[in-house]
Amino acid sequence: MTFEDCLRYIERTPDGFLATVEGERPHVRPMTVWLADSSGIYFYTSAVKPLVSQLLANPNVEIAFHQPGTPPDIGTVLRIAGRMELVEDMSIRARLYEKFDWLKQIGTGTPDSPTILVFRISSGRFNLWSWENNVNPGPWVGFPA
Repeated sequence: MTFEDCLRYIERTPDGFLATVEGERPHVRPMTVWLADSSGIYFYTSAVKPLVSQLLANPNVEIAFHQPGTPPDIGTVLRIAGRMELVEDMSIRARLYEKFDWLKQIGTGTPDSPTILVFRISSGRFNLWSWENNVNPGPWVGFPA
């Protein structure tokens, strides 16, 4: 699997489960990727959520996306591990506000609003799990290449 395959997988299945660490405990929640391209995998969240403090304290994350198969095939799971970084680039934030018009109703209603924060995984590694590699999933592939 290439990183381009990884991006296509996320386009088909943008909802995943993101794991962070709070203190010494893992914390998992559903997250939706709103943009995935060669520059990274992008997420957004409210500035008041505990997720923000968790990411700022420890930016190491892992997210898993499941594409179900047709029974008896149980499908595949794409796992991505990396470090989240805060995105302050206004051109990226403007794309978010163009994609989700409802964001204009909260905070200042503009891409520079401190109410909404954008994060991305710009580098890391991924692997694809399937029943065929159940015992030894892999290989882990680094990105960017």
